Amino acid sequence: MTTSEFWDKVLEPNENLLWSGRPAPTFHLRNWRLYGSAPMAALGLFSAAWLIIATTGSEGDIWLLVLPALLVAIPVRSTLQQIRVYGATRYALTNRRVLFFRIEGDETRVKAHPHSAICAPDVINTFPPSVSFLRYGKDPKSTLGFEYIKNSEILVHHLEQREEW
Repeated sequence: MTTSEFWDKVLEPNENLLWSGRPAPTFHLRNWRLYGSAPMAALGLFSAAWLIIATTGSEGDIWLLVLPALLVAIPVRSTLQQIRVYGATRYALTNRRVLFFRIEGDETRVKAHPHSAICAPDVINTFPPSVSFLRYGKDPKSTLGFEYIKNSEILVHHLEQREEW
């Protein structure tokens, strides 16, 4: 299926694609929530074990540092799973809806949010930036958006011009 055929199938009549993109998280300190504290803790424990081995030799209870470091490294699996999910995710903004896509093999799942759920965009300081702009209800903390997107300024421009759609 070509890109044109895909959009013809997804978009409704008189619906125009304004922006499309995908998450592209990078290994950066600003993205610590993606990686969590477990890799940093494991790195600290491995560094402490290396320092003890370098200063006192390999005798003693080094395993007391290495074993917890291995246990802390287990959450890395969930980080890798999250990166795979981001790799299968696509985003789109149209003049009528906000679309989230998840591509799994030959199947593509689409979740659509109406134009009425769009609120003022909030750019989150990740690398690349994330933009939160969907809100259901009145709680300002419960917003959704597109995460880790390159060229977020183009998306923000479209969102700021939403009254003109």
